[in-house]
Amino acid sequence: MQKLKHQNERIERWREAFCDDTTGIQKSVQDLLWNYAAFQTTVQIVRLANKRRDENANLNQMLFNMISEGYWSSLLLGTRRLLDNTALKGEAGVYSIRAVVKDVEACRCWLNRKIYVEQVHGAVYDIKRLHEEQDKKLAVTKGPVWASRDLINSKQAHRCFDELSGVTPPDRCPGDLIDPAIFGKIKARLAGLEGIVDHVNTHVAHAGNKESRQSKTLENFDIRDARTTLKQLKEVSSLIGVWFANEGSGDLAVYLDNQFEGLDRPIVSSAEIESLENHWQIMESEIAGWHICAEEL
Repeated sequence: MQKLKHQNERIERWREAFCDDTTGIQKSVQDLLWNYAAFQTTVQIVRLANKRRDENANLNQMLFNMISEGYWSSLLLGTRRLLDNTALKGEAGVYSIRAVVKDVEACRCWLNRKIYVEQVHGAVYDIKRLHEEQDKKLAVTKGPVWASRDLINSKQAHRCFDELSGVTPPDRCPGDLIDPAIFGKIKARLAGLEGIVDHVNTHVAHAGNKESRQSKTLENFDIRDARTTLKQLKEVSSLIGVWFANEGSGDLAVYLDNQFEGLDRPIVSSAEIESLENHWQIMESEIAGWHICAEEL
């Protein structure tokens, strides 16, 4: 009983890692995808504005720089979070792709096909019995019969474990285990993003010195690299989510209002520029007064 409780807790933790509303993998991936689409839209706005450069003033560079710097920082930090190699459990635990994979790998010795189908996917293991029950219904019922939801779920769970174990349907048995090579393939897929982790650790999350920053700069990282990074993260997180949490990572969120509302109107009028200049000067004077002397320490 204690063993079963421990197994259920581990499996539930994988599901929580994906579904947590605050820092879960699903939310992290969806936030990155939304910000990518929003920034791509911002870039497109700049392109459209540049076509009308002779007719209108350029877009405000200060605002665009702030949007741009904020986007790249959030992308890099978000990627690092998803690739964090810290343990899944504990006071210092994290919800990341690597944390889930590492935890599943540690459970490989007891995570056999039967436990996987019944506890990870919540499905019925005996697929043969479900087929027989479905056939009996078809034999006695005239007209169409709804497909058995239990049968559909069981088929899906067994197919997932076929992929994980490398075992074909005719050779299935309850004691099948995950092929260790699967974990190596996942790690290899994510290893290509390690340069982002190194860069964030020394340039964004921490103020690295000259020595720690050495050879850890992302050279010429642009929107094409952002797309490649997000594609990789979404593909891997979706697959792992289906395998170990019975959850995908989701697609681009649907905005409940009009995300383009207000873009056809100016932010401020010409008459309001003076007010902005005055406000800037007030901030400039205030910041200039932020200093202390030794006696004030």
